[in-house]
Amino acid sequence: MTKQAIVDQCLNLLAKDFNGQQMRAVESALHTALHGYTVTKEVTETALSSDINPDVQAYQMFFVAKRVEGLSENTLKVYAYTYNKFFRIIQKPISAITTNDVRYYLATRQGVKPTTIDNERRNLNTLFSWLEQEEYITRNPMRRIKKIKQGRVVRMPFSATEIEELRDACLNERERAIVEVLLSTGMRVGELCGLNKSDIDHYSGEALVTGKGNKQRICYLNAIARKRIKDYLDTRTDDWAALIVADKNGKGNTRKGGYRLGLGRIEALVREIGRRAGVSSTHPHRFRRTAASMALQRGMPIDQVRIMLGHESMETTLRYAITSDETVKQSHSKYM
Repeated sequence: MTKQAIVDQCLNLLAKDFNGQQMRAVESALHTALHGYTVTKEVTETALSSDINPDVQAYQMFFVAKRVEGLSENTLKVYAYTYNKFFRIIQKPISAITTNDVRYYLATRQGVKPTTIDNERRNLNTLFSWLEQEEYITRNPMRRIKKIKQGRVVRMPFSATEIEELRDACLNERERAIVEVLLSTGMRVGELCGLNKSDIDHYSGEALVTGKGNKQRICYLNAIARKRIKDYLDTRTDDWAALIVADKNGKGNTRKGGYRLGLGRIEALVREIGRRAGVSSTHPHRFRRTAASMALQRGMPIDQVRIMLGHESMETTLRYAITSDETVKQSHSKYM
């Protein structure tokens, strides 16, 4: 992680509590504090100490195999974080771990959200399933560990009124472009961050997006998104490759493509637009949910919505299938 990435992450965490002027002051302070320091990348597969578990080689090979399969570094870091917590509590060799050891570990996680606990259960199952397949262990201790029950929380998309309020709250063409691209495509914020100008076909409205696992797909821009992108690009005089770049006086990520606006800064900017509009829970992922819900309500088949969002599983897409009360009311009038 670069210094700028650390700064972006900190700003993202503070965005909901600080205004624009305060955020700039914090950003300046962070850059001053980090000046002169070198940031080194943690090697996730060697993060497990041999003092904790003697089966370090098996653990390292798991990460080697997953890299070969194409998993992202972020996914591997999440795995490493879970596994290191687990092995710090369960001080046993990998081959000696039992189902009850796993149950004990999950029991120590009380007070943590059920969703988080179940994610850790799935991460552990990924490791032990691989170890069993590769014959490092004779039996997967996760086989009898059932999915953690979770209360279903309905995360609503933006209403039509909220969308208009967000549009009205945008102060410049860059903000308008970000809002319309997210609404039109439902792409992830990291995918928007990685877009280059050359990835956009302004005639067809196609955008070549690189998603999770470096998998590419085509996203489609509607007429208003294309117009907002054109208006935004017309304001720029630079020759940088990145589609979304920092202001003249702002801080951006200079890796590949010029002064690219970092993921954390885009998230913070979207939250700022939401604060101006008075729309609560404004974050990039809610735009993704809104795009999926609008597509489904307008008749797009759910399998096509899955492709649009870049989901591997239909089950994941179904979580986005939120039907509004107004839609139910209209259907009731039509059919009943």
